[in-house]
Amino acid sequence: MNETSTSKTIELDRFMAVPMFCASLTFLYFVAAAVQEFNSETVYQSDEASLYFVKLTVLMFPIFLAEALAHCWIGSPRWKMALLRSLLPPLRLAARDHETGTTMWLPLLGWREVDEDLHEEVERAFSGPMILVALMILPLLSISLVWHYRIDIGQYPWLQVIVETGYSITWLAFTVEFIVMFSLVDKKFHYVRKHWVDLLIICLPLVAFLRVLRISHLLRLQQVTKASRIYRLRGLALRFWRGIIALDMLSRLMQLDDDRRIEMLEELVAEKEEELEKIREQIAELETRVESKSKVAAPQITSATPVEDTEAA
Repeated sequence: MNETSTSKTIELDRFMAVPMFCASLTFLYFVAAAVQEFNSETVYQSDEASLYFVKLTVLMFPIFLAEALAHCWIGSPRWKMALLRSLLPPLRLAARDHETGTTMWLPLLGWREVDEDLHEEVERAFSGPMILVALMILPLLSISLVWHYRIDIGQYPWLQVIVETGYSITWLAFTVEFIVMFSLVDKKFHYVRKHWVDLLIICLPLVAFLRVLRISHLLRLQQVTKASRIYRLRGLALRFWRGIIALDMLSRLMQLDDDRRIEMLEELVAEKEEELEKIREQIAELETRVESKSKVAAPQITSATPVEDTEAA
């Protein structure tokens, strides 16, 4: 890799950081809107709007493909990752640089080295907004439960808009948090295993959306009885998803308890002690290396001493 191509890769990364972050966020917004419209309580009125957002989502793929082809053209070291992200555009939200893969651009932080300090800083930044989402989801669940029938028949369209917008924001918040934190950690399998509930919350609406969309096409919704089957299937998936969100949000709120905070701090201390142990091992290796070098050099100094004494005499 020559210096010219290296500088071009860095320049392209710096130039595309903000636009591609916004494009990824817009892509996720369209997905959230499509899924939520499709899973809307008023199912017969929402299919057209859902397909509209699906089309907008598909139209955004060339943007990510164009960036990947640009990195291929200039010979970026990590052009294969760029091609992979063009197939999964949400991953571009917190993509690492295409030169070394050790830095990342994030809003308000700019380009930063990906390390434990950045991980902790971003985790703290997400904690506040996610608590607000937790506090928001509880009233939404109450509204959906109490006014379910009235929303279903379209009696309160403004209330339906509030509920659907709230759930879209909830899904978007979970997705953005998971993608950013997943991109920051090195032990990705460990992170997925630890946050499998969050991954389920993200994937369940997408899986339900694709499956129900396929069944809708096969059953041909012109028949009312078949359409009612689709409606019940959507409603079941939506209620299950909301139940998982409620449990996850309650667990997040419980983390504010002193006992839970002590447990989290103890886990953090254990991680830090593990890092310190690795640093001590590195120091011990360096000290052993220095001692071995000094022992090799010591005989040479000793042999030179008698000569100096003879010249002095």
